[in-house]
Amino acid sequence: MFKSLFTYGLLLPLAGAVLASCGGKVDLPDDVAAEMSTLAQPIDYTYDVKPILSDRCFACHGPDANHQKAGLRLDIAKVAYEKETESGLKAILPGKPGKSELVHRILSNDPEVMMPTPESHLSLTAREKAILVKWVEEGAEYKPHWAFTKVEKPKLPEVKNESWVRNDIDRFILNKLEEKNISPAPEADKTTLLRRAYLDLTGLPPTPEEVTAFLADQSPKAYEKVIDKLLASPHYGEHMAVAWLDAARYADTHGYQDDGMRTAWPFRDWVIKSFNRNQPYDQFVTWQLAGDMLPNPTRDQMVATGFNRMHQQSQEGGIIPEEYRTAYVTDRVDTFGKTFLGITVECARCHDHKYDPISHKDYYSLYSYFNNNNENGQIPYNGEASPSITLPTPEAEARLKFIHTSLNKASTEGQQRVAGGDQDFRKWLAAAEVHPEKALLPDSKDLLGHFTFDEPKGKAFRNLADPKHKAISEGDDSLSNVASRPGKIGKARYMYGENAVGFGDKFAFFERNQPFSISIWLNLHDPAVSGSLIHKSNGVMNGYRGWNIFREKDGRIKLTMSHVWPENAIEVQTVEKFPMNKWTQIGFSYDGLSKASGLKLYINGLPAKVVVYNDNLTESILYGKNKTNWYVDKLNIGRLSDQRTKNFEVDELKIYTRPLTSMEMLGLYTLKNELAAAIKTPAASRTPAQLNALKEYYFSNMDPEYAKHLAERRKLIGEETEILDKEIDVMVMKERRFPRKSFILNRGAYDAPGKAVNPDTPDSFFKIPENYPKNRLGLAKWLLHEDHPLFTRVTVNRFWMMYFGKGLVVSSDDFGNQGELPTHPQLLDYLSATFRQSKWNVKAMQKMIVMSATYRQSSNGTQEMRESDPDNRLYARGPSYRMSAEQIRDNALASSSLLTQRIGGKSAYPYQPSGLWEALATRNEVVYKQQHGDSLYRRSLYTVWKRSSPPPMMLNFDAAERHFCITKRQKTSTPLQALVVMNDPQFVEASRVLAQQMFRKGKTLDEQISYAFTALTSRPPNNREMSILKELYEEEYSDFSRNPKRVKEILGVGEYPADKMLNPAQVAAGTIVASTVMNFDEFLIKR
Repeated sequence: MFKSLFTYGLLLPLAGAVLASCGGKVDLPDDVAAEMSTLAQPIDYTYDVKPILSDRCFACHGPDANHQKAGLRLDIAKVAYEKETESGLKAILPGKPGKSELVHRILSNDPEVMMPTPESHLSLTAREKAILVKWVEEGAEYKPHWAFTKVEKPKLPEVKNESWVRNDIDRFILNKLEEKNISPAPEADKTTLLRRAYLDLTGLPPTPEEVTAFLADQSPKAYEKVIDKLLASPHYGEHMAVAWLDAARYADTHGYQDDGMRTAWPFRDWVIKSFNRNQPYDQFVTWQLAGDMLPNPTRDQMVATGFNRMHQQSQEGGIIPEEYRTAYVTDRVDTFGKTFLGITVECARCHDHKYDPISHKDYYSLYSYFNNNNENGQIPYNGEASPSITLPTPEAEARLKFIHTSLNKASTEGQQRVAGGDQDFRKWLAAAEVHPEKALLPDSKDLLGHFTFDEPKGKAFRNLADPKHKAISEGDDSLSNVASRPGKIGKARYMYGENAVGFGDKFAFFERNQPFSISIWLNLHDPAVSGSLIHKSNGVMNGYRGWNIFREKDGRIKLTMSHVWPENAIEVQTVEKFPMNKWTQIGFSYDGLSKASGLKLYINGLPAKVVVYNDNLTESILYGKNKTNWYVDKLNIGRLSDQRTKNFEVDELKIYTRPLTSMEMLGLYTLKNELAAAIKTPAASRTPAQLNALKEYYFSNMDPEYAKHLAERRKLIGEETEILDKEIDVMVMKERRFPRKSFILNRGAYDAPGKAVNPDTPDSFFKIPENYPKNRLGLAKWLLHEDHPLFTRVTVNRFWMMYFGKGLVVSSDDFGNQGELPTHPQLLDYLSATFRQSKWNVKAMQKMIVMSATYRQSSNGTQEMRESDPDNRLYARGPSYRMSAEQIRDNALASSSLLTQRIGGKSAYPYQPSGLWEALATRNEVVYKQQHGDSLYRRSLYTVWKRSSPPPMMLNFDAAERHFCITKRQKTSTPLQALVVMNDPQFVEASRVLAQQMFRKGKTLDEQISYAFTALTSRPPNNREMSILKELYEEEYSDFSRNPKRVKEILGVGEYPADKMLNPAQVAAGTIVASTVMNFDEFLIKR
């Protein structure tokens, strides 16, 4: 408990000054008193006080209810003002530091009393203590956290130097500079400015020809014309995509131990296309969060939802699927918080946030928005994780469109035939009443298998329908003497957990367009057992591809027919529990039309009451066909992969290659010919149910015209299956038919659910309007609402960071209480409001930034400025920082004219050290298969990204590993980086090819070196640089001339052909010169 050990007027040790107030007096230590005299008037809560409280006090007296001490919250004024201690003092009494417990505590030297406590390993400086005391004396005014207040567009500030201002950005920057009597840096020279703009807007350097043209253009609009050209370049979208792919945690593999490949590149290409076409940012965000929830979503809108699926996913056997599925949902929540809110919401996953007003409940209310994706925690090896959509080629798309039109036509014609075929049915029925035996199919018609499970011959059970296809007893035979038991008819097979019954690999091998029926008798004994009863499917590691009758833990029966479960599947579940300890017939018939309406489940001969959970089977159910699988499972009873179902008996399995009608299925239960009985029933006594069943039988089996329509539909579905099997699938978001319940998870554990929660947003930011849907689309609308305080600020701050290397809020991924305050809060809000008013025009916002005088400044500030503002937070000079990993590689390729200009497409496999994938791989894609030709020279964002082994060159230059969402890369400087540029084959080859060009372009050595230098830095070398490089060239040429083996080695790096018309020793020496310039900071650093 917050217990006071002070009473009013108690003198403190080391008292050096007395602070008089209407609340009495506070004795201040000398160092605190000295600091008090230097404090500005008045103390500002946001800039002066809150950072201290947040960093030193909120951990114990902040939002986290589970860790609050003494019930005191110092982040809420009302609580701080009203909380009374045992001594009778208030925690904070505004205007009366002498009667405020906080003041006494922070001034005390007694370890039993002082705050922060010694155990916290935190302390306050004398100045910080003085700030808090003075703040209380001035009234202890609280202000809401700046980032949680509504954005209001501020007025433009006045400035003295109007001539420097190019647009509104400059007024805010200059206003602050003039307050500090600082002058901005002069404008950068034209060459530097051009290179800066090219690198910032396309990620690529200008060509020497483009530099020359810009220098020659003396028109007032010369710079603006370049900016417009760059914003219209297809390379703009490529460059913009890199940062977004970091946030989206984009990769070409699933991650975790097995790290199998996934088809992610269509999402990357959509991002590039969206930036290039300047898609309004509100759409850009909405499509990614909830594109699947828009009316009649387009393929692009569906692909965009891949943003929520780019997280790691596990293929590993033996995992607990729900544990991993929970991890996927929390990753979406954390990514949403970091990307769109700029808040560390993940801190509230296990408890209330210690510093920001996000409760444990708030976290799981956000979690609820992302918890209804129709997915499984363990994803398959043989296809994209469900849910997914197919992206056909234009040719396939045209054929699929024809197929779907034809399917609809055949379906309509079939329905019309049933509606208009009553006369033919009556005719058939009249003939059947005379000769029933001629009107009905024989019992053996289309009977593929009939297994009685009477005494086996060895391990084999006879197939009465076809002796060539036997059933085989599998597993442990030590208890085979108890496996045979009395059955429904004769003997039955008992499944005791160590055995199973298997069938031939190709037996009962049905595709989704092939009709078939199953009937089997079961006697279940253990209500606690769940698992597969009979199936022909692969297990979870292959998406349960195939069909499966499964008993759920709650006793209900689930019937699935899957390409990849759960989304690309038909799934029905019984409403009632399956009977226990009694022989029960279960069966289903399937009409081959890939719809839940054609998959009918029967219990004891009667249609079961079912709930349809999924009805979206669009691709093959045959495992192993054109796909990679660990194994091909066969028709099996009692075992699914390595999972065994025990303590039940089976008897009388029948398999048909046509869909049995309801009356036929009833006959398998009653063991009577129900059709013949119905026909023999006098017409006057025949029930409507019997008449309907006879009509169903007639059209299913006897009507040639209806059969023609069915055959046409099945043929078309088969063709669709073949087409789709060759096309790519990509992961997307799709909601379950029945929402999944969400709970507060105790300490974030998947198996420790607490109170149920519904989709909701933290009230502390902005309460979601009641009329918004409680789904991801409603969440996107909430994010984009004009009253939302965070979204636009976070977004424009990241735009600013792209050009200046840091945001106006330096902690760009933390706008909360622990984050840094904005250096220019008025400018941040002005840009935020302007961005919304522009109808979310990204290119307009970026043009505004790069057209400003602030951006155009030279980065060469004075020594005094560099010392007083080393991080350039006042923006009194232009930006200067090392390029990204992608830019460095791309610039080497572009400068040597190697860069492939092709936009989009599958990921590329350029040079990388051998053996990396092999050393880390477990099961699939164990070998890195380097490509050849122009694939070696594609832009770096197209390089294949394997999470367990990202491109080493990229990692050396601080690229994000993309295991999780990253919105701000770290920046390091290490010796390895120089070694990469000097020795990586990609850079050595680029240097070699550039050397060939310099000897083709220049006649003299000066011209040749100048060409290479200009290609790499956009400017010619000065005299000193030329002298150094010429000396280097001469030394290297002399050495290469004496060492042909060394020449052969360096000219053999890379696959680009050497120019045999050039002097090899000269090219080798020129390669060293070009490589040296590549290590020059003007090549590596944007200025």
